[in-house]
Amino acid sequence: MYPRALYEYCRGPDDESPMVVADGAVLQTDRQVQNHLLCLDCENILNKGGEMWVNPKLATVKDGFPLYDLVMKGPAAYEDSSGGTYHAVRNPHIDVERLTHFALGIFWKAAVHTWRVGKEDIRIELGPYAEPIRLWLRGEGPFPQNVNLTLLVARPQNALVVMRGPVKQSSKQWHSFSLQVPGLSFTLHVGKLIDPRNKICCFYTSSDHPIFVSDEVMGALWKRMAEHYQESRKTKSYLEAKAKRDAKRPR
Repeated sequence: MYPRALYEYCRGPDDESPMVVADGAVLQTDRQVQNHLLCLDCENILNKGGEMWVNPKLATVKDGFPLYDLVMKGPAAYEDSSGGTYHAVRNPHIDVERLTHFALGIFWKAAVHTWRVGKEDIRIELGPYAEPIRLWLRGEGPFPQNVNLTLLVARPQNALVVMRGPVKQSSKQWHSFSLQVPGLSFTLHVGKLIDPRNKICCFYTSSDHPIFVSDEVMGALWKRMAEHYQESRKTKSYLEAKAKRDAKRPR
């Protein structure tokens, strides 16, 4: 489900295996969450459409956060002590098409197949929007109506270098799903009754292509992740195994 290259970018400072988070499980693993879903041509569409551009720009434990640095090359439309809003339309370093393709590719894969992470299953329901998204990913249709994507970029010191989701976030008059990859948090909204404020914030369809940086939102994500981590049935065994590995390392 996640691009293979992400697993290398999520490695820890001592070359530890990356962390994958799902409900009820915290896994430190090199094993890719994968299945035989797509043919080679379709895999190449996702790879060239967004993954090759996005993967090396995500946040890492050891080597910084290149995408954040690119965002900072553009002027802020709004800025305060906790973050700001940046318009990609004024920043030639940001490839809106590829960032969107990267995110929608993962959301779509999570909608058309059930993925096993540890003992948990990941699958979301995009209903009638799955097929228009597929056509757009293949370059065979326009960007779907009633589909909105928002993008939050963490500051490097607050970046979560994990992979989580896609998961259902809420179901009101429309449906929302969230996805976290190293340093980025995407939210996908689908439905005819999406709040107009969400439409204005859509990274792809808004003419400004807004990117949000928010310490408050990232703080909430950190808190949620910490609670999830502490409650996970895998946490104790993970910490014990890590302690054993650390004890064997030469000082």
